[in-house]
Amino acid sequence: MAVTVGALGFAAPAHASPTPAPSPSPTSTATATPKGLFTPLKYKLSLKGQRQQTNYFCVPASSSMSLSTFGISVSQSTLAKKMKTTASGGTKGSNALPVINAYVKSRGFKYTSPTDAKGNALVLMNRVSGNIGDLHRAPVLAVWMEQLPWNKGKIKGTKVGHAIIAYGYDKTAGTITVYDPWKPTGGAHTISASALSKILQPGGNMYYLSKL
Repeated sequence: MAVTVGALGFAAPAHASPTPAPSPSPTSTATATPKGLFTPLKYKLSLKGQRQQTNYFCVPASSSMSLSTFGISVSQSTLAKKMKTTASGGTKGSNALPVINAYVKSRGFKYTSPTDAKGNALVLMNRVSGNIGDLHRAPVLAVWMEQLPWNKGKIKGTKVGHAIIAYGYDKTAGTITVYDPWKPTGGAHTISASALSKILQPGGNMYYLSKL
């Protein structure tokens, strides 16, 4: 299956075949959410899943779902236009981050792009549980598409950038529930935090939410 997808753009926008060269990620000073005394051991948000409207709308689709957990309704096409998403280049993080921040700033939140969850299941779980269990918001995750378990052997190329959303977790089981907007293989999937941490994009792992 040859695809063109839109990476979060922390690395260069990815396509179906070439391996993109890393580029500097947006600066982030956020740190992993400390384990709160009242953070539930498991939690799942009520989420209406969205399938991306084009092969390269994964960032607008995932961002639209994330914003919906604030009660904000904005279409993929509107976000894609504001994020300057293109068929050839997908969505760059430097374009996307200011757009979604504009929607949540007045509500006292901000999105940042930390890099510390790559290969670190504990940090990933802390970040996901902090956003979902404490804030009741869903973060966007930046992954390598062909390395997702449900895509093994179905995607041509390596380092194919993709965006999905996390909306549930279970600390006891060590799992995270995600929604993948890619039409052929996406939908709701549960994956171990360990496995997911290994396939995050290194230049920026997610759009992580914190309070201003």
